[in-house]
Amino acid sequence: MIRPGAGDAMRAVYRTLLLLAFAMGPGLGACQSFYYVDPGIASCPAAPAPTTTAAPKSVPHGVAMSGSLSVACGFEAGSYTVSLNSTDPGATFSPKTFLVNFGRIFGKGVFAVTFATVGVRRISATVTSNMGSPAVRGHFAGQANEFNVVNP
Repeated sequence: MIRPGAGDAMRAVYRTLLLLAFAMGPGLGACQSFYYVDPGIASCPAAPAPTTTAAPKSVPHGVAMSGSLSVACGFEAGSYTVSLNSTDPGATFSPKTFLVNFGRIFGKGVFAVTFATVGVRRISATVTSNMGSPAVRGHFAGQANEFNVVNP
């Protein structure tokens, strides 16, 4: 017989392993992996160190690049929408938004981004509270934060 709560413990282990994989850097073809950090919550992972000396990762213009969004802490107090944005005004995301209810992201948290304009670009994730839920204090972070969009 499985003891009550065992599934929650396994999910926590899988989330931790997933966060460690994200911290090691993006894989082949991966564009950006975001995870939620909040210094006020002990169970949240630490924010990644800024990579100011690293050159932006080169990505091809017009080719969809994969990314992911992970929530392992925070968001327990209600419903939230996470929206993806880019400094490239022509960039497209699929999907562009994710719903997080009471600490759980709906879906797999996987997205694709296609950059439309050549040059150095950034992508970010913003959080909006839904239906009167209290604002979250943290933010989404990731290792790579700049991409050099080049012609294929």
